[in-house]
Amino acid sequence: MFNKIKTMLLMFIALISFNATFALNNQLGNITIDDPWVRSAPPNAPILGAFMEISNHSDGDIKLLSANTNGYKRLELHKTVPQDGMMKMIKQDFMLISAHSKLTLKPGSWHIMMIKPNEVPREGDSVAIKLVFDNGLSKTIYAKVRKEGVMDHKKMIHHQH
Repeated sequence: MFNKIKTMLLMFIALISFNATFALNNQLGNITIDDPWVRSAPPNAPILGAFMEISNHSDGDIKLLSANTNGYKRLELHKTVPQDGMMKMIKQDFMLISAHSKLTLKPGSWHIMMIKPNEVPREGDSVAIKLVFDNGLSKTIYAKVRKEGVMDHKKMIHHQH
């Protein structure tokens, strides 16, 4: 009798664990990151910018709360806005990604400001950035260092002429 109860209890715990793992993986699948990149900069640059496209495939809004990486004093979420005839970068508490839509981080708009690097990465390097969302999930992405305006050719469709 005790062995049957023990077996049933273990099966119940395994089922709950499986459901929790499935739910977590399903939520991660609701957020996709495309074309992450960091703008190349001179070796003495005190600030760099990270850019990407964040898509929310879920039925609810999701907020990007923070970004973290090693080798920088800090990373901040920013938005560039016109103010008094000038463009000003303003620190944001979060970035909202509405349900079934995407947020594009690009120069002159939303971006992740990477402040005081220990060493400025070179063009072609990759920078690991951990994105933390309000639903308790986080995702680590690898942003390629490149010049502005250079597209990731792996994402392009090439046609034969």
